[in-house]
Amino acid sequence: MLRYQQLLEEGSTMRENNSQLQHKLAEFFKRKKTDNGAGKHEHDPKNVTDQEERYHKYMANLKGLKTEQEAMKEMYAQQIEEVRQKCQEKLQQAQQETEAFMKLKEEVAQKSYSSRTGRPFPPHDIESYIQREKQKELEVTTMRLENIQLKNKLKKQEHLLKEKEELSEGLHLIDFEQLKIENQTYNEKIEERNEELMKLRKKITNTVQVLTHVKQKLQFVQVENEEQKIGLKDIETKVSQKRDILNRTKQAKDALRVDNQHLQQKCGMLGNHPLLYDYEERKDEKEELTNLLQKLKIKHTDTTLNCNKLHRKIEGAEKVTATN
Repeated sequence: MLRYQQLLEEGSTMRENNSQLQHKLAEFFKRKKTDNGAGKHEHDPKNVTDQEERYHKYMANLKGLKTEQEAMKEMYAQQIEEVRQKCQEKLQQAQQETEAFMKLKEEVAQKSYSSRTGRPFPPHDIESYIQREKQKELEVTTMRLENIQLKNKLKKQEHLLKEKEELSEGLHLIDFEQLKIENQTYNEKIEERNEELMKLRKKITNTVQVLTHVKQKLQFVQVENEEQKIGLKDIETKVSQKRDILNRTKQAKDALRVDNQHLQQKCGMLGNHPLLYDYEERKDEKEELTNLLQKLKIKHTDTTLNCNKLHRKIEGAEKVTATN
């Protein structure tokens, strides 16, 4: 990319040099024409022939310069195309490496745990962090390109200023002051870009520090994760053993339940508390009814005896009445 920028700058410089040379050539011919018009030998055939020879010579030199310029232009165009292809390959490779690095960071972040909560980072936080980092990288890349362009422009202006200082005959004070103002403006822009680059570098440093802390935390969490895996395997072994014991216990319980049902069927009401309570109540009720029945029988007997006595008395009374 830098080579491409340099080639562009060289092509622009050559075009400006060509324009300056043509301008100087035009001024020279104009000055020579004026001098020849003011001289005494204005219509001298020898001077006219010399001027034509010099004109043809300059035109031949100009043609040679144009031919050389076209050859150099083709050469630089070919070099620019090669550099552009290499730059494209490098950009693709850098893009692939960047995507792989971002993917690796995303995988590392997905396996990381928060130092405050002890829980994995949410996916949306990881995505937000990666997007912010991509945005910062894009800003840094943009600022770097702007800085390179401004530096190249500064070099170009310094070079033009130097050439104009060397060509002091065609340099005017207004152009010099204007170039100074433009140079000052570019310097101010470069200072602003440098300040922005310093800020971005600080942000990148902080991001690198955070990333380093995350990597250290990740290593610690990985070691702790391995320990937890070992403990989990031991626990799973114990759980498997307990599960086997539980299955055997359940089988023994089922066997005891079946035996208990058989024993309950054989023992009748033994162990059946509701039936026992009901039997006891029925028994008490039966005893009460039996006692009541005995009392009623006794009462009936007394009543029968009383009735018999009354019958005998009535019969005796009737016999007495009949006798009278």
